[in-house]
Amino acid sequence: MKKLTRLFYCLIGIFFITFASYAQTMDSAAVQPFNDGLDKMQKSDYAGAVTNFQKALAASKDYRIYYQLGVAHEKLNNLDEAVNDFKNTIKAKPDFEAVYNDLGSVYFAQAKYQDAADNFQQVSKTTKDTVLKANVEYNTTLAYFNLANAAGKNSKKAIEYLKKAVSHTNYDFAYLNLAKNYFLLNQYDKTIDAAQNALKYKKTISEGGPNYYMGVAYQKKNDAKKAKEYLEKAKTDAVYGKAADTVLKAMDTAKK
Repeated sequence: MKKLTRLFYCLIGIFFITFASYAQTMDSAAVQPFNDGLDKMQKSDYAGAVTNFQKALAASKDYRIYYQLGVAHEKLNNLDEAVNDFKNTIKAKPDFEAVYNDLGSVYFAQAKYQDAADNFQQVSKTTKDTVLKANVEYNTTLAYFNLANAAGKNSKKAIEYLKKAVSHTNYDFAYLNLAKNYFLLNQYDKTIDAAQNALKYKKTISEGGPNYYMGVAYQKKNDAKKAKEYLEKAKTDAVYGKAADTVLKAMDTAKK
């Protein structure tokens, strides 16, 4: 969520400047309340900004007014209102790419992850900004990762979403969850591949999880040597250590 939040605020900062500079192209009756609304946004007076933007909309249905009204509503956590404002922005100007990112952010906050992913991808398809593209690709990954979590014990559905997640960004946690779900479906080669990718792209996870799943996958493949190699590595992990040690002891017992 942190990256999602940073991206959202970054865009707001950009469009304060842009909209202020283009306000003169609006209906003249909308310019003053619109600029007053922008001023209040910069002062974090979001309720006051809403009032000003609504006054501006009474004079002009300009997409920039709808957009800033949506931003103000999002700041106030009026998420349904923000969705409506951003949809009106799109109706007024379908090629305004920034709004799709904001709409995706609101849907994410509402746990509507498929809608969030769809809107993030709309930005990714059109933007020429490489930094923005990388951010929305990451946000898309997070949306699909959350959809996988919502799948619960349905491993096939979880795998479907996790594969989409890693197709956008090499997210280590998604690969780890892929390893887990492949193991639950007795797909041991795929378990090993996913665990190896989790290690390859490791940023947020420990090595214990990938090593554990490789260990138990090799155990199921009757490769005791490799199973022990990876389980010994996992044995020191705070989360997976106990489980790894249990499997190792069971393997030793089975040999006797």
